[in-house]
Amino acid sequence: MIQQRDEGDCAVQVLPSGPASQAEAIENVLLMAVYAARRELVLTTPYFVPSESLRIALGTAARRGVKVILVVPAKVDSLLVRYASQAFKGDLLRAGVRIANFKGGLLHTKSISVDGEMCLFGSLNLDPRSLRLNFEISLAVYDGSFTAQLRELQQSYIDKSEL
Repeated sequence: MIQQRDEGDCAVQVLPSGPASQAEAIENVLLMAVYAARRELVLTTPYFVPSESLRIALGTAARRGVKVILVVPAKVDSLLVRYASQAFKGDLLRAGVRIANFKGGLLHTKSISVDGEMCLFGSLNLDPRSLRLNFEISLAVYDGSFTAQLRELQQSYIDKSEL
């Protein structure tokens, strides 16, 4: 039986990560979201230094016809991260991932929208330090209306980006 929800109610899952948590838990959630995508996957992050499994998942999604858009700042405030993230962009582009370099300053939003149906957002960057060392908190929101609002925000970043 499906229970009627009040306006504004939605399912939300809290996803803590960090040294006190199971190391792979948050990355497994990210991977499941990428592999679950069927139409569109939009990711925004200020720091993009993905694990091999995340790079493979993003490339696989693009190759199977999912529109994958990665939004990152055109200028990163860390020279080391800038060089590290550049190393992965060629492989992703060849796989069909669209990379949007945000021109509006340091993009600080960390979000993923999946098929307009669910989203992840919080303090988690897509880099090893954030995935394994920092204490982070993310929310998985299973609601089309909320996800649509997040997707509008993501689109505003894309509109201010160079593909």
